[in-house]
Amino acid sequence: MEHFFQEAYKRNAPTCDELQPAPDGEGGDEGVEDMAMLEDLHDGAIMHNLFLRYRQKRIYTYIGSILAAVNPYQPLAGLYERSAVELYARHHLGQMPPHIFAVANECYRALWRRQRSQCVLISGESGAGKTESTKLILKFLSAMSQHSLEVSSKERSSRVEEALLESGPIMEAFGNARTLYNNNSSRFGKFVQLHFNQKGSIQGGRIVDYLLEKNRVVRQNVGERNYHIFYALLAGADHQQMERLDLSPSCAYHYLTHSGGPPDNGADDRGTFQEVLNAMRTMHFTEDNICEILRLLAGILHAGNIHFVTAGGAQIASKSALSRTAELLGLNPDQLAEVLTHRSMILRGEEISTPLTVEQAVDSRDSMAMALYSQCFNWIVRKLNDRIRGKDDFKSISILDIFGFENFEVNHFEQFNINYANEKLQEYFNKHIFSLEQLEYNKEGLLWANIDWTDNSECLDLIEKKLGLLALINEESHFPKATDDTLLEKLHSQHSKNAFYVKPRVAVHYFGVRHYAGEVVYDVRGTLEKNRDTFRDDVLHLLRDSRLDFVYDLFEHVLSRNKRDTLKSSCKHRRPTVSSHFKDSLHSLMATLSASDPFFIRCIKPNTHKMPEHFDPAVVLNQLRYSGMLETVKIRRAGFPVRRPFQEFCCRYQVLMRDGLTAADARGRCAELLQRYDSSATDWQIGKTKVFLREGLEHRLEKQRELVVLRAAVIIRAHVAGYVVRKRYRRLVGCVLLIQKNYRAFYWRRKFLLLRWAALTLQTRLRGHMARRLVRRMLDESQARKREQEEQEERERQRLEEEQLAQEALRRREQLAVEPQLAQKHHSPDTWKKALDESSQTLGLFSEEADDKALRPQEASQVEEILRLEREIQSLQMKKERQELSLTEASLLRLQLLRDQELKHLEDEACEAAQHFLRSLNFDEIDECVRNIESSLGVDGDQEKEDGWRRADREEEDVDEGFEADDEAVKDSPNPSEHGHSDGQRTSGIRTSDDSSEEDPYANDGVVPPPPAAVLLLEPACELIPPDEDSDYDRDDESAVASGGSMAALSNANNERWSPDGCRSSGTYNSSGAYRFGSEEAQSSFEDSEDDFDRLDTDDELSYRRDSVYSCVTLPYFHSFLHIKGGLMNMWKRRWCVLKDETFLWFRAKQEALKQGWLHKKGGGSSTLSRRNWKRRWFVLRHSKLMYFENDGEDKLKGVLDIRTAKEVIDNADKENGIDIITTERTYHLVAETAEDASQWFSVLSQVHGSTEQEIGEMHDEQANPQNAVGTLDVGTIDSACAADNPERPNSFVIITANRVLYCNADTPEEMHHWITLLQRAKGDARVDGQEFIIRGWLHKEMKSSVVGVAVGSKASLKLKKRWFLLTHNSLDYYKSSERGALKLGTLVLNSLCSVVPPDDRVFKDTGYWNVVVHGRKHSYRLYCKLLNEAIRWAAAVQNVIDAKAPIDTPTQQLMLQIKENSLNPEVVEQIYRRNPILRYSQHPLHSPLLPLPYGDVHQASGPRMCSTLQEEALAAFARLRQLEGAADPAPGIGALLRACREPRALRDELYCQLVKQTARPPGPHGPANLARWKTLACAACAFLPGRSVLAYVRLHLKRTREAFPGTEIERYAAFALDALKKTRGRENVPSLEEIRAVVARRDMSTTVHCHGGGCCKITINSHTTAGEVVEKLLRGLAMEDSRNMFALFEHNDTVEKAIESRAVVADVLAKFERLSFSPDERGADWKLYFKLYCFLDVDNVPKDSVEFAFMFEQAHEAVIRGQYPAPEETLQFLSALRLQYLLGDQSPGAHVPDTSQVFPMARLRTRVQNSARSFAPGGERSGTSERKRSSFLEGTLRRSLRGGSLGRRRSDADNGLEAWLREEAEAIRTGLLDKWSKLRGVTREQAMRKYMALVRDWPGYGSTLFNVECGDGTFPLELWLGVSREAVSVYKRGEPRPLEVFPYDRILSFGAPLSNTYKIAVDGRELVFETQTVMAIAKLMKAYVGMMVKKRYSNSQSLGGHCGVR
Repeated sequence: MEHFFQEAYKRNAPTCDELQPAPDGEGGDEGVEDMAMLEDLHDGAIMHNLFLRYRQKRIYTYIGSILAAVNPYQPLAGLYERSAVELYARHHLGQMPPHIFAVANECYRALWRRQRSQCVLISGESGAGKTESTKLILKFLSAMSQHSLEVSSKERSSRVEEALLESGPIMEAFGNARTLYNNNSSRFGKFVQLHFNQKGSIQGGRIVDYLLEKNRVVRQNVGERNYHIFYALLAGADHQQMERLDLSPSCAYHYLTHSGGPPDNGADDRGTFQEVLNAMRTMHFTEDNICEILRLLAGILHAGNIHFVTAGGAQIASKSALSRTAELLGLNPDQLAEVLTHRSMILRGEEISTPLTVEQAVDSRDSMAMALYSQCFNWIVRKLNDRIRGKDDFKSISILDIFGFENFEVNHFEQFNINYANEKLQEYFNKHIFSLEQLEYNKEGLLWANIDWTDNSECLDLIEKKLGLLALINEESHFPKATDDTLLEKLHSQHSKNAFYVKPRVAVHYFGVRHYAGEVVYDVRGTLEKNRDTFRDDVLHLLRDSRLDFVYDLFEHVLSRNKRDTLKSSCKHRRPTVSSHFKDSLHSLMATLSASDPFFIRCIKPNTHKMPEHFDPAVVLNQLRYSGMLETVKIRRAGFPVRRPFQEFCCRYQVLMRDGLTAADARGRCAELLQRYDSSATDWQIGKTKVFLREGLEHRLEKQRELVVLRAAVIIRAHVAGYVVRKRYRRLVGCVLLIQKNYRAFYWRRKFLLLRWAALTLQTRLRGHMARRLVRRMLDESQARKREQEEQEERERQRLEEEQLAQEALRRREQLAVEPQLAQKHHSPDTWKKALDESSQTLGLFSEEADDKALRPQEASQVEEILRLEREIQSLQMKKERQELSLTEASLLRLQLLRDQELKHLEDEACEAAQHFLRSLNFDEIDECVRNIESSLGVDGDQEKEDGWRRADREEEDVDEGFEADDEAVKDSPNPSEHGHSDGQRTSGIRTSDDSSEEDPYANDGVVPPPPAAVLLLEPACELIPPDEDSDYDRDDESAVASGGSMAALSNANNERWSPDGCRSSGTYNSSGAYRFGSEEAQSSFEDSEDDFDRLDTDDELSYRRDSVYSCVTLPYFHSFLHIKGGLMNMWKRRWCVLKDETFLWFRAKQEALKQGWLHKKGGGSSTLSRRNWKRRWFVLRHSKLMYFENDGEDKLKGVLDIRTAKEVIDNADKENGIDIITTERTYHLVAETAEDASQWFSVLSQVHGSTEQEIGEMHDEQANPQNAVGTLDVGTIDSACAADNPERPNSFVIITANRVLYCNADTPEEMHHWITLLQRAKGDARVDGQEFIIRGWLHKEMKSSVVGVAVGSKASLKLKKRWFLLTHNSLDYYKSSERGALKLGTLVLNSLCSVVPPDDRVFKDTGYWNVVVHGRKHSYRLYCKLLNEAIRWAAAVQNVIDAKAPIDTPTQQLMLQIKENSLNPEVVEQIYRRNPILRYSQHPLHSPLLPLPYGDVHQASGPRMCSTLQEEALAAFARLRQLEGAADPAPGIGALLRACREPRALRDELYCQLVKQTARPPGPHGPANLARWKTLACAACAFLPGRSVLAYVRLHLKRTREAFPGTEIERYAAFALDALKKTRGRENVPSLEEIRAVVARRDMSTTVHCHGGGCCKITINSHTTAGEVVEKLLRGLAMEDSRNMFALFEHNDTVEKAIESRAVVADVLAKFERLSFSPDERGADWKLYFKLYCFLDVDNVPKDSVEFAFMFEQAHEAVIRGQYPAPEETLQFLSALRLQYLLGDQSPGAHVPDTSQVFPMARLRTRVQNSARSFAPGGERSGTSERKRSSFLEGTLRRSLRGGSLGRRRSDADNGLEAWLREEAEAIRTGLLDKWSKLRGVTREQAMRKYMALVRDWPGYGSTLFNVECGDGTFPLELWLGVSREAVSVYKRGEPRPLEVFPYDRILSFGAPLSNTYKIAVDGRELVFETQTVMAIAKLMKAYVGMMVKKRYSNSQSLGGHCGVR
């Protein structure tokens, strides 16, 4: 070992001085703790230092703050004890020996020191110890969290850190396995994020898994094991569990013995199992959850033991394993066997099942097992996350434990993704350790010598750039016919010249990549299938039908391949592939890591044999080199890893700056402080804005700071302690004083009370005495008053009498004066007084004196009252007038004031907008552009013409109505300012700065006069139109609706809002948030300047560039030569760089061609289409010249075409991806290799053909094909672009992304600044309003309607707008341009109900664009782009956002969840039913569905409908349900309702929920209306089943109803529906009217079954009776139970006869008959059910007097008259005679003889006549009389037909002659038939039937069912019979009795229908292909025969003992 190190040291040492092992100053034999202290820096010194420490069991070594950890492969005592945790928690990094706890402690402390989230990246090869390192860091952080906060025992039991530690054993058991290099290798990536609170304790966490290796479940490499959990289950399960799960030792399972390696005796599987169970219980897994997981694992193991044999395809040979698997997974064994051995497909509207080969069946079994395990693993991760989820309101620490770099003997797709992840992590390491650090030094002006390192950016470009390895793999995965070989061919052709791509010379299935860790060769086989990651839909549907809720829940939301059961995508939906999903996850991970401060741990594997105390220098040295360890040590030793801004440094170390610092500025104080602690200035430097320190100096400063702070803390503590003591003393003194005060108060109060008692007693006595004396005096006075009172009463009586007389007199006067008083009520008081005087004189009843005394007081009081009332009325009137006048003046003043304020506000806004606009302009650059635009628009022309242009433009304008979003959309949108105005801010019609840049500043010169004040007063001053309630808006779509006449009307209404004469127009402007008194600019602010050019040019790039010039911004396209630093040696390379479509591309050379590539050109003239005349040429399109060369070196020019002078360019995509170029001389036929390539060529050629020279020049300047790029960089991922201070390379700038740093060098400073400006401006804000964008770019958006369309392609016309789209985590927004502050035109808020329709091939063929449709709640965005990968990327990204959204729960779903959770508590359930308003009948229509239904076009889900969305369909269903309540005959209405809700499945659940709601608590439970609802529920239960959760909800409702209404009609309907839900199976049709009426009456229905020969019988069926049950019933009724042949039901009409599957529901078939009877195509067809023989298994032993023999006779005759019995005509005539004898008996003169076609095969006769006519020869010899007749007849006929006349007439004569000949032959046949019949006199019916069958059985092929097929490949004659019998499949020449070839079922590998009219049989390496219309009938019959054969074999093997089966 020492000798090896000496040699290695010599090989790596640059000088002779470095030959010594290690200088004494570097640690001697112990090594150094920090390798940055090594003086000799080379690989040998580093490796030697690691070896010295490893030999002393010191496995940790520092490289600055980076930790290198060597795996010891053995436990080290005392290294990770609790004492070690406490020790390292008290010290800083570097104060103690290197340890992983020290790094964890430093990371934990950095949370508060740096106030940023932290992350720990653990990297290394597989087996280096990454998983153990992760567990140790979690252990330390959990200990720190527990120590940081003392909590109660209750809180302690639910702490997150305990849950995090317990999640480790579960994740390891299910995600780790033993590999060749590691006994506990993580086969998935794990990202653990811990959320801390400000007190330092963990308050939540999250686990993210990446790319589980599912393939390991079913197969492992030699010497490796499956996942730990399988072995732990078998080793740790108790006896009861083993019996319940039917488990055996591990050697009995194929999935565990596949690798063939020896068992791992060192693994403690039993202990692992107990540890996992305990951890699950700690993580709140219920016992049911644990049992379900173990049951699933056992089911996977048993599934691996299902083996297959070949018998007409794959057949299951191990029935016991099948039954055990089905039982454990809750499946039906027969259905499981069906989906494992057969593939179902829809052919002509029917499902056909074709068998698989054994290899395909094994793949089907394995895919099911992998899907089960993968979904179980995902469920466990979700469960763990639910347990550890908590708040994330502070910072976090993330730990990344991802799979290490792998390089096995055979590497597959999994290793490719693993190594790609390691490449990304290495790039992240390089960026933070090398790129950013050195860039920081250069920018800050530090003295620094650059250190080169190994850059892997070009390798990553090869993998993930556009058209890189990942893109090509994903593209091939989306093509159904793509194979691994085509993928490999594409990879070789595209990247063979790349330096990092390896193309092996010999191997045909391999490609290689030169990774940073070495060259790895990958096996391409299986890559596409693994990348697609889909298993067949029939397997998925079977698992969804599992009886176990756990299995159902696992696959409830798994998407199928065609997604037929959901609306969230079209049938062509392309799921995100594994690699694309992994790439997106990896980029998201990199973004998360970039937002944190990283700590790195490099794990090193000492040897490859997992041996302790064994250090392999070669292995370690290789790891050191590819990981860049030497460069890391160099930069850590020379660099300054600690960087703080001056102000932050001063703030942190202010306590050390109090004394002796004289500098005034922060920079000077920092320098003085550092000079004090390091006078040599070796550990620090001062930059321009920051202080740079080495970690040692920082530790000294931190330690000194702690000492100072500690002393200050002691002083503060002393003062605080004194304060506390003094406070306590004062409190004690106060308490003493309080006691004294209270005692004194008590003493004196008691004394006071005693004195008061004495005083009160004295007062009482004195007052008593005085009272008694007063009473005596009062009695005397009382007697005196009594006497005086009597005298007074007498006087008063006399006075009252006199007054009474006076009052009577006065009352008489008042009665006489009533009328004058009323008449003179409003007159003056004098008149009133005079009238009273006159009346008093007239009355004269008493003396004048007496009258005056009585009248004057009363008269005066009335007059006063009248005067008072009049004065009050007048005063009130005057007050009212004054108030009215005052109110009007105040209102006018207020309105005038508001008007003045508003006008001033408008003027201020206009000035501000104008100033902002002028400041944003660059007049030096746009003057010429503006002049050109003005000249093109004719600004100097006539004003009327300009106004006309403006009006025309507005008519074509996309007017926006109500584009404003609500608060939620404003909150979620990235640019909230674009929504108009903030809360409380008023908006005028003046254009804001956001859209000012989009308009021509010289376009609108006229000013609209302001409205008169009088008009302003007619409406409110600030009336706002309320915003739209919907959260998403689409300005373009809404504006498009207003096109045409409505748009013109709206435009006129806006333009004439204020007429010149001041009259207000009736038009209104409906934009949300706009004031009613807006001006014309309010509408013009939404004008789109692009519309001015839509009529002239449709080119996207040109239109975009004009918009950029028009809006006065820099062009988005730029290109120039730059020097880029990259590659292995970090060399500067000159590259042609292009910025186009938000992508930064660099090429090896300038791309001078518009397009180039290989095409096939037809040669040899235009008269031949032979393939050998096609030549493969290299075509190059430069300007308008299309040149083609012999090779891509462009050496030999073969020809040149001028495209602009060509007559036409034709797209012949339908003919082998062809393109035709028609010139004046000839036509050039070109063929591309792919359809996409052909479309691209046609698009470019057609564009050049119709363009001018200037436009072609612009296209040429902008051409940059990503396919030829060396590297690409999405501008959206650029964090910053800034200048770099590099003295060696002036004019340099750097591009920084989340993963890499790219150095660029321009030729001039102007060019450098221009690049920086473009990259920064194009990027915009990466994070706006707290959101990060996911993807962005230019897309074309379809407008709803248009006056002028833009032609796209050759078959469609669309109007598209190029818009800048931006996808965030909440919405999809689009803008007018990509500039910052651009006008937002629309937003679509995304939630879980949104849906995405991915690209469709048909749209691409019609338009030339790939489309993506996004459906929102209110709008749908139809987007288009030219590249398929771009469209798929957008569709996948939007779908990922939708999938990430939390499901929207409606109250109904919450109700079902509540009922499910409380199902065991009937009282709670009853309370829920009583209180919840959902369970209550509603008399009013629904406003929204009860369940969340996805958005989108309902026509995509199922056929044409009345409603456009599912939401509308659900509301319409509720309306139909309410209409049924009053229907006299509910059957038609129920049928219509069931048809509307049958598809998609979501509508079924909605219908059931509506029925439960309406039947829960109706007002009249026994009334007809409620019974109608129950009838509907019963019919629905017989038609289809709801989802699993809704089904439980409905069943509970039915059970409660039965208990609540016993003995009633409702109870009977509920019982009927409950029973139907148990029996209902999948049906294809809605029940027929007859079935609905039978269900409504709760009775069975009858139908008729016919037989050949005229027989029929009636049978009774219900909604669940299957065809097999009907067949069994008929067999019992006909006494044929013992028949060995197979009978079946058939669908029969005059032209079709089709067997019915035994499991098909007969009522469903009858419903199909009813539906077809109303179909226009099938009208008039009489559909019937027929009962007949299907499989002839035993035709020799059938008794001749049995009913079965009669069936055989009838079907034999049927085959004869169809012409499917090969026999001579004499035999056929005799058979016909026997048939007549059987039907009619002996021949008699008066007997009615049936038509000849009923007893003789007339089709065969016609065929013979036609063949004879075709083969006729006039001079041929004929034998026999009949032959001579035929010859003479045909001779004459042909002679007549060849005479003169037209060709049509000759043909007609020939046909007539042929028909005459056919009639003559038919008459001859009939004559011979009658003659033979006459000879059968005396033969009975039974004898005739037996003779008939004896003749038929003479044919050796009897028992075979013949099908007419054709063979066009020349293997057999064209016209054939395919005979299917019980033992083989035979091929006959049509009409011949002997077969051409016979194929036994044992030799048939598979059979099926690849196309609708093509049938294929694979036999012993041969593929027989036949064309036929009876594909389904052949497949079903062969399947039935094979099934019977396998069943017979299995029964025989069972009878022999059951152990002879093939395994």
